[in-house]
Amino acid sequence: MNHSSNNNSNNPWSFLPFALTIFTSAFLLFQVQPLISKQILPWFGGSPAVWTTAMLFFQSLLCLGYFYAHALASLSSRKTQARIHVVVLILAALLASRVLPGVDLRPDSPDSPVLQVLQILGLSVGLPYFCLATTGPLVQHWFTNTAHAQSVFRLYALSNVGSFLALLSFPYVLEPWLEQQQMGQLWTIGFWVFALLCLPVALGAWQNKPETSNASVKLGPKTKLPMAQRLSWIALPALASLVFIAATDQISHDVAPEPRLWISTLGLYLVTFILTFDHPRWYRPRLFGALTLVLLLVTAGMSDIPRWLGFEWDYGVNDVRWSHYALLFVVCMLCHGELYRRRPTDTRWLTEFYLCMSIGGAFGGLFVTLVATQYFDDYHEWLMALVLVALLASHVLFRSSLPLAGLGGRTMRIGGVATATGMVALLVVMQNPWSWREIDRDDRTEILLDQERNFYGTVSVKERRFKTEPEMNDRVFFSGNVTHGQQFLSDKLRHVPTTYYARDSGIGDTLLWAMQQKPNLSVALIGLGAGTLANYAREADAYDFYEINPAAVRFAQEWFDNLKSCKAKEQNTLLGDARLRMAQLPKDKRYDVIVLDAFTGGSVPIHLLTREAFQIYANHLKPDGYIAINITNAYLNLYPIVKAQSEVLGMTYRHKFQAADDVRNIRRNLHFVMTNDQAYLKAHPSISREVLDAAGRIIGTDPQDQPGLRLWTDQFSSIAPIVK
Repeated sequence: MNHSSNNNSNNPWSFLPFALTIFTSAFLLFQVQPLISKQILPWFGGSPAVWTTAMLFFQSLLCLGYFYAHALASLSSRKTQARIHVVVLILAALLASRVLPGVDLRPDSPDSPVLQVLQILGLSVGLPYFCLATTGPLVQHWFTNTAHAQSVFRLYALSNVGSFLALLSFPYVLEPWLEQQQMGQLWTIGFWVFALLCLPVALGAWQNKPETSNASVKLGPKTKLPMAQRLSWIALPALASLVFIAATDQISHDVAPEPRLWISTLGLYLVTFILTFDHPRWYRPRLFGALTLVLLLVTAGMSDIPRWLGFEWDYGVNDVRWSHYALLFVVCMLCHGELYRRRPTDTRWLTEFYLCMSIGGAFGGLFVTLVATQYFDDYHEWLMALVLVALLASHVLFRSSLPLAGLGGRTMRIGGVATATGMVALLVVMQNPWSWREIDRDDRTEILLDQERNFYGTVSVKERRFKTEPEMNDRVFFSGNVTHGQQFLSDKLRHVPTTYYARDSGIGDTLLWAMQQKPNLSVALIGLGAGTLANYAREADAYDFYEINPAAVRFAQEWFDNLKSCKAKEQNTLLGDARLRMAQLPKDKRYDVIVLDAFTGGSVPIHLLTREAFQIYANHLKPDGYIAINITNAYLNLYPIVKAQSEVLGMTYRHKFQAADDVRNIRRNLHFVMTNDQAYLKAHPSISREVLDAAGRIIGTDPQDQPGLRLWTDQFSSIAPIVK
């Protein structure tokens, strides 16, 4: 019997069951995150905060799973550990048959969205995800009783490889071809495969008996663990997690929120775990300490540093995106590399090590979701993260560099403190969160009047006062950094529609045509902004304004008077997701015009552009009515998406591109209008954007259509083919 056991211990293939089990569990852990988050995204207005809240849930459940693994590993009886875990495994496999939440879990009200998201995730995927979360530390604990115990941290690197591949497979392999329900069914099958792999590992089929294990014979008294080492196991992953989530929000704030962005930043976060836990050769303290300080300055001072050096840098979207990606990578390498350096040498501390890591990892989600979103009016956690990173990088750089130069410990500490202090001062100057609240430019002064941050994003209002043209003074409504409305302050121009809604825009000429055809109109406006479109209303009209963000409603009412001066005899502001609110309307409620103008930052909520959404609009549209859609977007070509929806509805359509006009405060815009009114289409032909050559000559028009794209539905909506 002993001879057989020892043979098994020397068999390199005994490593394989542990590796397959951990790889499969990690793959399923990270594939279900975008899958289920996308499923519930339409229920909360397509808000990017759904991703942040989901991350809080998954990180917290991962922490609970690691606590369970630590508690189970502390039991002296290996059989008891196995019996308990097999019961959990079987229950989770039974519940995994319905991983995607059904419509019965859809919220009825927009109140407490964070709690609603957490509740939905808990009821649908709670126990299966918990079971997967326990696998990494628990299986690694069992693995330490084999002859290959010295390779235990490579299993953790392998788990992160599985997580990384799962993230890549969702947007690039599964999402373009499969519907949500099909992906959910595949995930369930994958969980059952995982359970079949995990059962023999849990029952000890691939593990040496303790009395014959070489590893167990060598174990002596359990080493003592300093409290400072425990705290570092929490603090380092906490800082990496905060930077990861803050960087994701910051890029969304500056560029555009989209699921692929979230997957990209999480992928970089995981790659650093793979590298640092695979082998010490990947992490060089001096290199990553210096790179971190350099990239901190570059990213934080993209506009200030070139100006200080005497030249202008006209940076764009890609510069912002890649500078944040690079900073995120080196910071996570720094944090996770230092974490690996402080790993326990005694493997009996292994489960506590992973428990502390998970507590730190959950910190980022907890802080952003429960503190920053609730109490900050902007993304101030980004500056906090940069300051903490500067302190850590300065410490690591001087700790690893100065002793080589023959300098003493006191000199090292003084140099580190001086560098850290200087870095923090520079960061605060360059990232001053209050600096833009009043900006004095050559031609105008910009003053921040109000700003609020909540689950649905950050909205703000600025007042611009022009020094030589006071009649051009105005107020501007922002969602993130994107203008979503503007109103002149002068009596002469106060109620002239501007930005994307001019009278000669696609939406403007549609409303004016409809007003000529009927003495009274019933109009639905999805997305409030500054309430600019209220200026089209006549006394006989009825206007319904749909808005999901209560802060946007407050701003439109307090800082702009478009709603107050609206002439419509009947006007209603309906708070909540427009699609859900419209689906609840009486069947006989019909509109002459439905305007779809809902944005989150620069992104249109996808759930408002699916077949099911347009069917709701069509159900509440009069036979000769119009659906006007603002498809202006710097990142996505939405034209083929809405064109396909109009064809499914059997409606004809036109589009209109309008160039920017700074004199009238008109921004470049593109609108798509669906209707069966042939007279309207004849009077208003489509207008495309002109394409110019280097000499400024017109050489054609911008092709918008992309034939062959699959119709967007609630079960399928991939943005990959339409990214500009």
